[in-house]
Amino acid sequence: MKEDNRLFARILIPVDGSKFSLKAVRLARRLAEIQGSELLLLHVLDTAVLDQLSRFDYKPHNEVRADMEGSARAFLEDMSLEVNQSNVPVSITIKEGTPHVVILDEAVSWGADLIVMGKLGKRGVSRILLGSVAERVIEFANLPVLLVNA
Repeated sequence: MKEDNRLFARILIPVDGSKFSLKAVRLARRLAEIQGSELLLLHVLDTAVLDQLSRFDYKPHNEVRADMEGSARAFLEDMSLEVNQSNVPVSITIKEGTPHVVILDEAVSWGADLIVMGKLGKRGVSRILLGSVAERVIEFANLPVLLVNA
């Protein structure tokens, strides 16, 4: 048990811009209001997706990355503004790599007590082919994971 008696002092929310991640942010905000938690909104630029888009869009890797990072930052900033209206402390970060690995690494390095994430992401068919990020996070996490359905 934590000295300050909060179950969840730090809540990590991986987001991808999907309706599932939007609901995850809103649920985490409500939990944070009750618990007095701080939130970290994390977007992972999936290295495999970056590589695929570079090949199919015929753009240099750094241009594709800049486009994806710009979209991610806009979503994170919108969500951060929404959370800030509730006076909940919130930070945003963008990392690059394999999503479930980056999420779990960030949870450990930031000291998260809980991960709140959408049940499904934006990937559609590729989610079936590559496996669910949420499934992998649950499988390998050493802390509670709350999945949010849309």
